[in-house]
Amino acid sequence: MVSFGLMLRPGHFPLPHMLAAIKVAEDVGFDHVWFGDSHVIWHEVAPYLTAAAMSTTRMRVGPLVSNPVTRHPTVVASMLATVAQLFDGRAALGIGRGDSAVRTLGLSPMKLAEFRDALRLMRRLCRGEAAELAGTAIRFPWLTHTVPVFLAAYGPRVLELAGAEADGLIVQLASPDVTGWALRHVQAGARAAGRKLDGFEVVAAAPTYVSADREHALSRVRGFPATVSNHVKDLLRHYAPSELPADLVEGMERVAGYDYLKHGQPDAPHTRAVTDDMAERLTLIGTPAQIRAKIERMAAAGVTQVCLYLSIVEPEFHFSTLETYGREIVPHFR
Repeated sequence: MVSFGLMLRPGHFPLPHMLAAIKVAEDVGFDHVWFGDSHVIWHEVAPYLTAAAMSTTRMRVGPLVSNPVTRHPTVVASMLATVAQLFDGRAALGIGRGDSAVRTLGLSPMKLAEFRDALRLMRRLCRGEAAELAGTAIRFPWLTHTVPVFLAAYGPRVLELAGAEADGLIVQLASPDVTGWALRHVQAGARAAGRKLDGFEVVAAAPTYVSADREHALSRVRGFPATVSNHVKDLLRHYAPSELPADLVEGMERVAGYDYLKHGQPDAPHTRAVTDDMAERLTLIGTPAQIRAKIERMAAAGVTQVCLYLSIVEPEFHFSTLETYGREIVPHFR
């Protein structure tokens, strides 16, 4: 079985429209709603998490993804634990080392060793357990729910950390080959930690555009491979191209001049080097039948949740896109 989620950018559309789209998603069978957490280029995420939880009865809400650089780890954990406590456990934490939220401030992603400590701290707090910070014991005595912690990762070492320490993985692309490669590293991390991955969730998050007009669909999703290219370039400082999957690497070196103030936008100048192949292999575009077929391959590779970036779809097509998924795609995976 594959569940479906929705990812929205806070402030990208008027709140009433956004909440209406979330309600449509819940009505047609979506189980999760995620919000980007990048407080300079988008609105602050916390009010949107609350608004979404108040407007739904079943969906799990969370950031995709937050970071422990701009938010102290205990603040991140408390934010999601509070949502869980107020809304019957319907919260999840997506966390990473930091991308647009930190780079727009001139900061850098958290180093891996420090991030490992932050992840352990957040996960213990999100489970209602006692943790230690600088010699001080802390816990949330009011928390009676468990908040699952999902780690967003591209590189081998962070993927292995997900297998060792997290409740789930977020892979921000729609490539069965990359997902399979990523899960091999997750499994290696779990083995090294002596841990079983029972109940481990794998979220594949990527833009979608439902249309038989391939050229128009490609034009709407071009911003996404450019976003991925920044992560790939970071990886190539530490790994040879042969150590990474071809779907992740090919063509990425041509993308230059990334502007984080136009993060993910399809018409940004940095998208000009994105080829049709790059755009198609990392996203979910085409007819419902074509999208179903790709999700089937993703599920076979280990994906348990498909999260759709709805913000690249024109607002007038938000509801119809969700309804098409609910009618022609979601039931196929129940």
